Amino acid sequence: MGKTGKGARFQVLRGALLLMLGGLTACSASPDQGLIEDHMETNGPRLEGQPGGTSPAALPSEAAETASPQLPASSGTTGEVADLSEFPYTAEVLVTGLDVPWELAVAPDGRILLTERSGSLRVIENGKLRQTPLLTLMEPFVSEGEGGLLGLALDPDFLENHYAYVYHSYRGEDNAVLNRVLRLRLGSSQADIDKVLLDGIPGERNHNGGRIKFGPDGYLYITTGERYEPDLAQEQDSLGGKILRIAADGSIPEDNPWPGSPVYSWGHRNAQGLAWQPDTGVLYSSEHGQSAHDEINIIEPGANYGWPVIQGSESGDGLQPPVLHSGDETWAPSGMTFITRGPWAGELLVANLAGEQVLHISPEGEDGQPSVKELFRGEWGRIRNITEGPDGTLYLLTNNRDGRGEPGGEDDRLIALKPAWK
Repeated sequence: MGKTGKGARFQVLRGALLLMLGGLTACSASPDQGLIEDHMETNGPRLEGQPGGTSPAALPSEAAETASPQLPASSGTTGEVADLSEFPYTAEVLVTGLDVPWELAVAPDGRILLTERSGSLRVIENGKLRQTPLLTLMEPFVSEGEGGLLGLALDPDFLENHYAYVYHSYRGEDNAVLNRVLRLRLGSSQADIDKVLLDGIPGERNHNGGRIKFGPDGYLYITTGERYEPDLAQEQDSLGGKILRIAADGSIPEDNPWPGSPVYSWGHRNAQGLAWQPDTGVLYSSEHGQSAHDEINIIEPGANYGWPVIQGSESGDGLQPPVLHSGDETWAPSGMTFITRGPWAGELLVANLAGEQVLHISPEGEDGQPSVKELFRGEWGRIRNITEGPDGTLYLLTNNRDGRGEPGGEDDRLIALKPAWK
C-alpha cells in the first residue's frame, strides 16, 4: 500500500467516525459443539493498569514515529435495515454442500478458487464445482475450532507464475498449534506446495486470524490472532495479534515499521478482514472484540490498536481506537470488500458471522453524512466472507457448518450477487 497523506486519511475519517452501527442479532451455537461464539470468548480478565503503560513503552522509538496521530474514539450505535427493493444485484446460489468455506479468489483465467477449513483447496470451472480438490493438506496440517485452511490470495502476476498463497494451522513442536503461510504453484488439475513463506505464527483452537491479501503495493498482508493470550498483542517480537506484511518471496520489505520484522501493526485481538479503499489506498480491517465491541479499523504502519489495554470507546496514549465499533451489540465481522464499480462504487461491505448479515457502509450518505445499512439479516445465516470479482459480481460464503450455526440442507453455500445495473 502506498503511503497516503495525512489530509487524505483524515478526510476519510471525518465522516466515518460518526457512523451508526449495531442492532445485530447473535445466533445460537449448535448444542453438540460446546464452542463459544466468535465474539463471546472468555479470555480471562482484561489487563488492568494505565492505558499504554505496559509493554508499548518498551518498544523501539521508531514505533512512535511511524504511528499516525491518535484519533478520537467512536461510539457503537444502531444501524438501519436496508430496503432491498432497489438492490442493484440479483442473488444466485452457485454451489451447495461446501465444508466451511473460508476464502475465495477469482483467477484471471476465470476459475474460482476457494478454501475449506477442513483442508481442501477447491476450484469452480464453468459454473461447476470440480469434485476433486486441487490440493488437500495433510499432516502436520490441523483443523480444530477456528483453525484449519483459512486465507487464500493469488499472486499479482498469476498468469505468468501461477502462484497462490494460503494460510493454515498445523502442529508444531510439543504438539502446539501454529499457523503458517505457504506459496503454491497451481496447475490445471492440482496445486503443489512451492515454499513455506512464514511459519511459527501463534495459534490455538480459536483466535488464529487467517486473512491474507495482496495490497496495492504488491506486498502480502496477513492477519493473526493472539490465541487467547492477550499480552501477545502488545509484544512487538511476537507474531500473534498483529497485521504482518511480507514480500511474495517471504522477505521483509525494507520500509516495514521495524527493520527485519514482518510486523506492520499491532495490538489486535483477532483481525479477520482486510480491504483497501480504491481511491485513497487506505487499508481497513475488521476485528473481533472480547464481548461485543467488534471493530472496524483504519490501519497505519507501526500503529498500536490497543488490545487488551483499550477497547470500544476507551482511549490511551499512543493507542489507536477503532473508527467504528459495535458497542454492546455484536457482529463477529470477518471478510470485507470495497466495491469498485456500479452504483455502490466506493462503498464497503463487511461479512458478519454472529450478526448473520452484511454491513453496507457508505462513507458519505444522505446530506453528506455517512450511513450504515444491514443487508440480508438472517436470510442465509452466518456469513464468513464477501468478495468482489473482476466483473463486479459479489461472492458470498456462508459458514453455518462451522459448529456455531444452524445448517440447512444446502449449507454451506457460495452465493453470487450478480450486477443488475449492467
